[in-house]
Amino acid sequence: MRVSGCNSVLANWARGISLPRGRGSGSGFLEQLKSASDAAASEKAAATLDLTKTDGELRTLLHKLTPGSRDVLDRMKSGKADVTENEWTALCEELEALGAISKDDFQYTRAGLRVIPLGYWGEDGEFVKYDTVSIMKNKLPDPLHSQGGQWICPDEYAWKGDPLAYLDNWMNSLYSWRSDMARARNEDGSPKYDNFSPITNQMNSCQKVTDLVRALWKCEEGVGL
Repeated sequence: MRVSGCNSVLANWARGISLPRGRGSGSGFLEQLKSASDAAASEKAAATLDLTKTDGELRTLLHKLTPGSRDVLDRMKSGKADVTENEWTALCEELEALGAISKDDFQYTRAGLRVIPLGYWGEDGEFVKYDTVSIMKNKLPDPLHSQGGQWICPDEYAWKGDPLAYLDNWMNSLYSWRSDMARARNEDGSPKYDNFSPITNQMNSCQKVTDLVRALWKCEEGVGL
């Protein structure tokens, strides 16, 4: 299945990275990844979803959505599992443009794409790679499509027309993966990994977008829209 918009998204994530050439340039590439990771972390801290909005602010947000996005929300609320990937992406694009969700929230909850954390930066400045997650078993990360220690992977089979179920399934997969790695130990019995924030941040984004959709449903009930 062809993922609509995949090339443009991959290009956006890869923009600004000059790929190293030759075997001796690996450390330079890791330094670029670290810089991109630090920048992304700063943006994440400054632009996260705010669910402390009042009912009035939520109603204002609801009124600013296009009829197409309002229709998507209505169909989701009624339990119809017929939302297309493009419809969900368009809704989330509007929410990002209106400042309701951050750029990272949007990327982490895209339909048809998975953003896979490759690892984290240790205290000694080394990049610590996570164990391979199941979705990557038969795929090799492409440095061209990696930025900030993350890999964008087309997801061709998980979309079933229910965006919140899609996000819930992904959160469960991330939670299971994180739990497995949290139990991993070195030979001396110490934890193999000490930082799971790249996975946790993605889970939080999925939960925040889910909560916002449900808040908009509740708001819609209250005003009779």
